[in-house]
Amino acid sequence: MGHTPAGMEKVRVSVVVPVYNAMPYLKGLLLSLVDQDLPVDQYEVIAVDDGSTDAGPALLDDAARTHPQLRVVHQENTGWPGIPRNRGLDLARGTYVFFADADDEMGSEALRRMVDFADEHGSDVLVPKMVGRGGRWVRASMYASTQVDADLETVFQTLTPQKMFRRSMLLEHQIRFPEEKVRLEDGMVLAHAYLKARRVSLYADYDCYYLTARDDGGNISGQRFDPEGYTWSIAEVSRIVSENDPDPARAGRIILDLYRRKCLKFYEPARWSRMPPARRTAFVRAHQEFIDRWIPPELEATLEQRSREVSALVRAGDEEGLLASAQARLEEPLSGALLVGGRWVFRGGLELTLEIHGGRVGGTARPLVLEIRRRDGDVVDTVALPDGVPVAQELGRSGVSRRTVVLQSALFRSDDQQVLDLRVFVEGAVERARVAAPLVSVLPAAHRGVRPYVTVQGNLSIEVLPG
Repeated sequence: MGHTPAGMEKVRVSVVVPVYNAMPYLKGLLLSLVDQDLPVDQYEVIAVDDGSTDAGPALLDDAARTHPQLRVVHQENTGWPGIPRNRGLDLARGTYVFFADADDEMGSEALRRMVDFADEHGSDVLVPKMVGRGGRWVRASMYASTQVDADLETVFQTLTPQKMFRRSMLLEHQIRFPEEKVRLEDGMVLAHAYLKARRVSLYADYDCYYLTARDDGGNISGQRFDPEGYTWSIAEVSRIVSENDPDPARAGRIILDLYRRKCLKFYEPARWSRMPPARRTAFVRAHQEFIDRWIPPELEATLEQRSREVSALVRAGDEEGLLASAQARLEEPLSGALLVGGRWVFRGGLELTLEIHGGRVGGTARPLVLEIRRRDGDVVDTVALPDGVPVAQELGRSGVSRRTVVLQSALFRSDDQQVLDLRVFVEGAVERARVAAPLVSVLPAAHRGVRPYVTVQGNLSIEVLPG
């Protein structure tokens, strides 16, 4: 079944959305797509329902009756997003095509800003600024500035499908999603597109796309997989890079970074220590094969020291050495606290999301406390931090967790102007770590005489006005 609106022979951009049991997240995505400030006759949304068994199909059909830019296709379940994405691509009529996921959302100005930018600069691939929600990790440093000609080694650090492509470029090079059930199928598409595009751009002037971590664990990236198949997919992306990049040295660096991010992450101490022995053996054997084909010793030697040491143990198949190394590194003292999110909540409370580095003793996490202290004065309050959610990490960043706490409005009542500084400490310890705020963009705006700000040393402080 499909709904095809009349009077839309040509549009500027087509948004393709594979949908499978995505409720209730699908509601947020649809609202964000029909609320775009791009004129309705300039874009289309093609939702391909891949045999959903929840209320999603009915929601799509109802929305299509009142929103002419929405087209809905229903099909039997295929079990993987490749076929729905390809079907949407076949139906697309836009100059550009953007692949969204049903459990995410888009900023209301995203489509207009992206197509205007790509039109102005002739971009074949546009990488939009993405923001993580619900603990979904995003490499925020990538989006420090807009780049008309993006550095390929930088954009290869994002291989998720949420990019905007010139449709004629995809058709010319026959770039399509693999339709079998393989991991990193989107990475294979992105590798081809990045290297075939005449221009790849990165747009960082607006929060275009919000990646969501589902409460039900339904993100494909969070589902269990077999080490051999996953490593095969990394090797396939590496093959595509090697065969299509005209610069062999750059191809080697891209493959090395792919290996560092996608393979060596499994040897992060907390992860490796709790992994069943049979699974550890499967990873080591699969990665040995990958190293033999794609990581020559001279390339491995350019890794930073910790990664290089672990890679050498993998190359040698030394499982005992890997386990001993991981267990030794589980002793992680508190080394830092970063503000990664902040917002005002009910009745003037200030919600802070902190990334905590360390705080482990003897391999177990100790209770952490947030201390709020007047500048050069007394402690105003201490707040126990809730249990942390482990952060998707790279090698060498063990013991990293994300914790969200709400500072009640009563903390900000004062008869005179004051500045509050925030520190984190392990319960029972003397050492304190100031809460750093490396990204000004995560600070909430001033509210009712309370202004969070970043000090010249890069730390978080809160100015409170009397009243």
